[in-house]
This record gives sequence, structure tokens and C-alpha cells, in this order.
Amino acid sequence: MKSRKNNKILKILKVIGIGGMVLVALSHPAGGVAVIKWISGISDRNKFKLQRAEFLKALWYLKKRKYVEILEQNGQVIKIKISGNGIERIRKFDFDNLRIEPMQKWDKRWRIVLFDIPNTKKVAREALRRKLKELGFQRLQKSVFVCPWECIDEIVFLRKFFEIEPHVSIILAEAIDNEATIYRKFNLSTA
Repeated sequence: MKSRKNNKILKILKVIGIGGMVLVALSHPAGGVAVIKWISGISDRNKFKLQRAEFLKALWYLKKRKYVEILEQNGQVIKIKISGNGIERIRKFDFDNLRIEPMQKWDKRWRIVLFDIPNTKKVAREALRRKLKELGFQRLQKSVFVCPWECIDEIVFLRKFFEIEPHVSIILAEAIDNEATIYRKFNLSTA
């Protein structure tokens, strides 16, 4: 599946996921376009070209993959509900696209993530380590990572994604021992 098409399908899935259950009026010329326009906030038809037929094709794809359930279809309106598989697909997509953006001006506070994850969740522990490194965190100790940028929401998401909430803590600190080394790793000014 092409990337742009995949993004449209995932947008539709997210719309259904956010809405809980979505009703789509098929008799309306815009069909599913209105749903996508509503969630994305785009009102200019030329900027978001999702035709009714394309929406229905995407909906068929989501149903085939068991990401959504079609609860009722009477020719005029379709009731669509996201499935457990659909929720997992959204979570996976969000995980793959997770980024931490540097602040315009650093607030001089460190975000420290520390964890003590039991061996029964070893796979999740190693996956968390890899993801923290991928996000740009610096390792202070085996299970302690630091980042200067705002990232609390992202860490909360990762804890839920890996199902390790009670084993991961986040600390907001103003100073760290041997800070000069960390400053260099993040290309931060000490001034």
C-alpha cells in the first residue's frame, strides 16, 4: 500500500476510533469526506481530495482487515465501530511515528526516565530501551535515561503501549551530577 493511501486509511481509522461509533450518510454527495474534513479541520475541498468512492474503498479495506465493524448499512447510512484490532493498529501507528521535538528555548529542566521492569516483561524492557535511544534520550545508567525536551506525554504513551505503567517513573530535575557531559551530548549551551 502506498504511503499517502496508507495515511488516508489511518486517518479514517482514527476518526472512527475517536468518535467511538461513526455514522456516515451515503446519500450525501460528500459521503465520508465530511467525516474526514470534520476531524482534520480542513474545509478547502482542493486541499483534501478524498472522494466518496475512495472513502468507501478504504472502509472496505478496514473491514476486511477487521479494524472496523459495520454495524448497520441500509443504503442511506452506515454505522461503523472500531474493533480491538483497529485500536491496536492506531496504537502501533502512533508508536512508529512517535517523535520528541526540541524546544525553541530549553527550560533548563531534565526529564529523567527510570525503570525497574521485571524479567517477566523482559521483551518490553528491551523495547523501551531501544525506543528511548531512538527518541534521542541519553543513557545515564542501565535503566535511567535523560532528555532535556518536553516528553512526559510520550513517556506516558510508551508506558501504556508496553503495559509497564507501574514499573516506569518520570522525574523532572533541575540538576544532574556530571551535567557538562550531558550538555555536550544534546548540544546545549551552559549559559
